Amino acid sequence: MSKTVRVLQFSSRSSDNCGVGKYQENFVNVYDDMTDQIETRFFDSSPYKTRVMNQTELDEVIVRLKKDLAHFDALHIQHEFGLYSGTEFAQIVTAAKELDKKVIVTVHLSPALAFKFKPRTGVGPRSIVNYLRQKRLHLIFKQRHIYPMQKADLLITHNAGATNSLISYGVDRNNILQMNHPVLPKTKPTVVSTEIADALVKQKGDVIYSTVGFMHKHKGIQDAVKALKFLPDNYKLAIIGGMQPISDEKNIYNKITDLIDSLNLKDRVYITGYVQDDDRLNALIRETDISVYPYDNTYYGQVSSGALNLAFANERPVIAYQTDSFKESNEEFGQIVFTGAQAYYEIARQLKTIDTKLQLERIEHYSEKYSWPKLALQIRDAYQTLLK
Repeated sequence: MSKTVRVLQFSSRSSDNCGVGKYQENFVNVYDDMTDQIETRFFDSSPYKTRVMNQTELDEVIVRLKKDLAHFDALHIQHEFGLYSGTEFAQIVTAAKELDKKVIVTVHLSPALAFKFKPRTGVGPRSIVNYLRQKRLHLIFKQRHIYPMQKADLLITHNAGATNSLISYGVDRNNILQMNHPVLPKTKPTVVSTEIADALVKQKGDVIYSTVGFMHKHKGIQDAVKALKFLPDNYKLAIIGGMQPISDEKNIYNKITDLIDSLNLKDRVYITGYVQDDDRLNALIRETDISVYPYDNTYYGQVSSGALNLAFANERPVIAYQTDSFKESNEEFGQIVFTGAQAYYEIARQLKTIDTKLQLERIEHYSEKYSWPKLALQIRDAYQTLLK
């Protein structure tokens, strides 16, 4: 048997109201039952704390981190660009490498989405100044994020878009482990909810479909609302989720509610708001019949969705727009029903024709192969390979 590997985790936590935190806690929960193979725990700070620190405060954290890390073989960092506001990610990687520790980074957002050059609009002085400013900002972006990723011993991604973007920035493909986003195992419901049924005055024959997860402009929630206009009155929508605490899309909530009001759909749409408790979240999803994910390919072509897998874990069929990352994950089992176009009329069409029984069979096969426990073993093997 391979030796026990000791890995310190630097990550946000579910207590931060953060999906990345929940994601990594799910892995650590698996490893808690594998102490003969992996010794791991979370460092006592998180990106939600370090992102608002001044340098003196961050220096104190780095000292503590190095003291803790001395007792571990590797540091595993969860990275999403919005979690790091300055140079803290680079400083954390540097601290680990100064101790000659292996560094693993899970990349939750493709670099291609985090920084985009705006095209030059002319050849005049203002255009040149804007171009030079973008070059300077791009250098800062690389210093804070890309160069530290290049120093990492292993990068974990969940789709080809993120992988290819890292390669374009000079990361060695041999240092990237690309794996499907894991699905939580099916669990017997511990909570039963009637919140959505009560709010929408559910009647026999009603079909309630849902969107799941934090509100964001790229998630197409407005299209899910508009689809109701092309569906019989017995179709209703539950928007399960609210605003992410550090989101820069604060006005999206009002835009959605304004749309509901303008289309006179107040009696057919219910918004739960942010759901912190996982048991309640799962119970709400199980109140609905189908989950829809009308995501924008510009963004979700290079981002994998944890919210999508919540529908799978709760045995709900899924209808989605054809994003590159969704198509990539769908090739093996066909667990997602795609619309013919990114249009809300097509959501309505698929809601009326979906073969629920067939899709649930496909979801079961997909969820079994890409469950959290199985993919945790894949990362365990990667840890052990690094530390041979």
